[in-house]
Amino acid sequence: MSNVGLRIFTHSNRPPKTLIEGFAGIPVANIADNMNRMSCMDAKIRPINEVPLLGPAFTVKARPGDNLMLHRALDLAEPGDIVVVDAQGDLTNAIMGELMALWAKQRGIGGFVIDGAIRDIGALKKMDLAIYAAGVTPAGPYKDGPGEINVPVACGGVVVNPGDILVGDEDGIVVINPRDAAELLEKSRAKSLTEMQTIEEIANMSWDRTWVEKALAERGVAVENDNRSFPRADVNEPVTILLGNSDHPMDAIATNISREGILLQLESNLELNSLIRLNLSNGLGNMNVVAKVIWQQNNNFGCNFVDLSEELQTILDRVVYFHLQRDVEQVNLLRIS
Repeated sequence: MSNVGLRIFTHSNRPPKTLIEGFAGIPVANIADNMNRMSCMDAKIRPINEVPLLGPAFTVKARPGDNLMLHRALDLAEPGDIVVVDAQGDLTNAIMGELMALWAKQRGIGGFVIDGAIRDIGALKKMDLAIYAAGVTPAGPYKDGPGEINVPVACGGVVVNPGDILVGDEDGIVVINPRDAAELLEKSRAKSLTEMQTIEEIANMSWDRTWVEKALAERGVAVENDNRSFPRADVNEPVTILLGNSDHPMDAIATNISREGILLQLESNLELNSLIRLNLSNGLGNMNVVAKVIWQQNNNFGCNFVDLSEELQTILDRVVYFHLQRDVEQVNLLRIS
């Protein structure tokens, strides 16, 4: 009679050893690129040491914080197997430590991938055994069960079936269905050769980068000669405008300002690319500057300052800082009230 949740399946279909070993040394990223960036365990599953991981999956489904079934798996797994433990990502209790890892190494087990916590990390880091885990805690495990062995499990957000090929390096782990492995191996090798050629092209400055601009153009990128590197502040301050040699001023309101330029709002019209003289009010530094009208939208006019001295630039920096700080203070007052 089947006892769902407390079962051990003793048989697992392992791929040919030569097929598995073909993936040795191929970066996990290159394999994943040929799988449409799918079947990669998520970033929480990290390597404990620098030993690369490669082998068929021997799966364990465990109750969070309990390692009874993992202990049994250490005696059933065959040399070269990668023991994959679905502990539901729980980090409350470590389900493996140094002693279990030493026993696994003595038996020739190829490594561990644990979606849960481990402990004795100092010893595990020095061990010549590939170990990946979601976290570390000194709290020990329980040994009550239940659990299952050699069933499909979820590990790092990916379904792992017994016999799946696992490849792991410092970037993480990719899971390969054995039915896809031969074709994937050929593509991954080709990808690695292409990357080696690209590295050579980078070294001699011949890497073709034209695809970047082409891709951006296809997506309708907007390229503007507008420098946004200076901080800008929203304001509401009066400004007096003088056009050319005219002595008749125009009134405007500045709505935004930076060291680079100013945004004006007024009812009259300003000619694009014209130079205007501005008399800035006390709230904007109380100074006279020259600006060029560079764009218009309805009654809003964007202007860039022209030939500012270092002294005027310093004053504008202080003006922007003052208005930005005032906005922060107002927000804080709203939070307090």
